[in-house]
Amino acid sequence: RVFPRPFLFLSHPRMRSLLAVSALLCLTQASAFFIPSVGATASPALRKSCPATSASCIAMSSPPTLFDMPVSNNGARCRLIIYKKGLSTTEDVQIKSPADVGGLKSEEYLAMNPQGLMPLLITEEGPIPESDTIARYLLDRFEAKPPSFRPSTLAARTKSEIITRLHDIYIAGNQQCLYKLTPPFGKFPMRSQQMDEFRKQLMVVNSHVDEKGPYVAGEEVSLADATLFPTLIFAQYMLPKFEPEGKAWNQEACFGAALSRWFEWVRENDASFGEVYNEIRGALEKWDAGGRWDTILGAGNRDTAPPTIFDKIVKKEIPSDIVHEDEHCLVFRDVNPQAPTHLLVIPKKREGLTQLRHATDDHKGILGHMMSTVATVVKEHKLEGYRLVVNDGESAGQTVFHLHMHILAGRP
Repeated sequence: RVFPRPFLFLSHPRMRSLLAVSALLCLTQASAFFIPSVGATASPALRKSCPATSASCIAMSSPPTLFDMPVSNNGARCRLIIYKKGLSTTEDVQIKSPADVGGLKSEEYLAMNPQGLMPLLITEEGPIPESDTIARYLLDRFEAKPPSFRPSTLAARTKSEIITRLHDIYIAGNQQCLYKLTPPFGKFPMRSQQMDEFRKQLMVVNSHVDEKGPYVAGEEVSLADATLFPTLIFAQYMLPKFEPEGKAWNQEACFGAALSRWFEWVRENDASFGEVYNEIRGALEKWDAGGRWDTILGAGNRDTAPPTIFDKIVKKEIPSDIVHEDEHCLVFRDVNPQAPTHLLVIPKKREGLTQLRHATDDHKGILGHMMSTVATVVKEHKLEGYRLVVNDGESAGQTVFHLHMHILAGRP
């Protein structure tokens, strides 16, 4: 190459390499000025120019930032660890609401956690989602500050791990039925099914609670205590809303004796647990005041219509010619048949379905089950053709106000 006289030194390969290295070093130093390294504190000038809610600013700051709200029972396990260890919420872990960055579904929050869920911990290492992972990170990072939440015996540590795992898979995984407005409820189409499963899993955990206590795994507080306690606050507050009219809710019967005893002891005797209890209860009371349960079937929305003859048939208080029965449906012959084959398909629990017009999203599960039951019954009876009739209202011939389907066969 021919270089202009002022740049003849560039004709030497070593000089060009030296110049390239020098330029790279200059760029590296410049970028270090504008972009702090991991764990570094940003310069005052950069902080001033960066929006207060920016995820990049939060990541550059120290201490870590926990995005959570008092109503989050899963996030509460992390808050409980923070409180119990006596960590500073200004110097050790900051706690912010997702609303500070536009909410769980905002573009900025989703960039940090694509699941759009809380809690979320922002650290120098990057965002950490999922409450169990966050809890274990906090226990590791602040290991020097007691308590360790790791019992000293293998038996107690094993018990803690079992209870934590049971909670996260089988209890937290089925808590939606307590507050979610519409189905589906996990793998269950009906709220009542998931609620039965939720109650069943509480009793499973009850069987693992240490008999002597006072904590759930024995003498020492563990991660299982922090994990389980907030969810039981949910259960204690919400389950009574679904009790039948006139029936008082019994905590020990629902939780089990050991679990109920533990829950009350830590609430009354451990200040950190008491603080979390008050946080969650206060948030749930605000939900209540806002009408959260007013439209939920079985809670604020109850079946107040008078009972019918079908209720007595379901309870076997009066005889009927039953041809099919399962957990949710009953099929029996009509005592006043309008065709050679005349069967009635009814839900065992009416739950507001006095007429089909009163069906809501909450009824999708039982309505679908009734239709599949019809298919089962007609196959069992080898019906070649049939009519399926629903009378809705007195003017349409409805005489019993408990939803029922007529299967008519044997004539045109």
